[in-house]
Amino acid sequence: MKFSKPIPTNLITGFLGVGKTTAIKHLLKHKPEQENWAILVNEFGEIGVDGSLLESSGAAIKQVPGGCMCCVQGVGMRVGLNELIKLEPDRILIEPTGLGHPRQIMDTLTGEYFAKYLEVRATITMLDPETLLDERYTENENFIAQAEIADMLVANKIEQASEQAIDAFLAWSTQYPNATQLAQISFGQIAPEWLDRPAEAKVNNVALSAQHTPEDNPEIQALELPEQQNWVMRSHFSDDFWSYGWLISDKVEFEFNDLLDWITSIKADRVKAVIKTNKGVLQINAVGRDVRFEPSQLNGHAKLELVVRRPIDIPDLELMLA
Repeated sequence: MKFSKPIPTNLITGFLGVGKTTAIKHLLKHKPEQENWAILVNEFGEIGVDGSLLESSGAAIKQVPGGCMCCVQGVGMRVGLNELIKLEPDRILIEPTGLGHPRQIMDTLTGEYFAKYLEVRATITMLDPETLLDERYTENENFIAQAEIADMLVANKIEQASEQAIDAFLAWSTQYPNATQLAQISFGQIAPEWLDRPAEAKVNNVALSAQHTPEDNPEIQALELPEQQNWVMRSHFSDDFWSYGWLISDKVEFEFNDLLDWITSIKADRVKAVIKTNKGVLQINAVGRDVRFEPSQLNGHAKLELVVRRPIDIPDLELMLA
């Protein structure tokens, strides 16, 4: 590829449900009007809901579904990046799955091939300060690696955070002097100027993952809805989490209250959907029992995906139809 100058590139990382997609939507709304940005989105599940949530942003979107993008020898990540680079955008934002390990991702971005095309700038690691009160997060390999690679540590959702959680964030962050900047925000409101801070964290200080290996992660093929079927479901297991995802015909309409009751009762770590209901097309975003929804639109099939720490009985979607 011929190229005039390297593209400013940022990694926006953080654990499940921290608000990375919301933050990227906020950044896209506040980017310089004359600039064209591109987004590489990686999701743990195979359906790819985040790409659908960003479709109306005007940015070029490429998705890498089915586990951490650093796995499968980085094939999906490399292909997606190459396709975005050919568009010559003014900036690339990379959103790894919340269960992703960032060391291999950054090694790829700064390796000999992509270093010719990308200028890696600040890595922004987002977290919900309430998770610092739960050892399931603070002892998680990926959670720790995301902090180790940060140039900025950003506590999101502070409007919901307890004083204890904010104090925990300030104390915990002292373990990671690589992150020279701290911030506290609500609703993913990352300041666009933060993206142009330099990348200074030492990638070699981040331990390589024992779990993210090519052998454990076969390449995921694009999912299609078979003719005459209303939906197709796929499940995926990695890093001690399960994902369950549905690709659903745009003709199928769900009963909103039954769908909401099910999402609340399943107690999933993460639920995302763009789905048609008897109250219109909705974007649904849930972390634990915190379920939020807003009007949306369908550009193709509806999608529903959840991530849980345990296998579950697959629900009969027929029971939730309007």
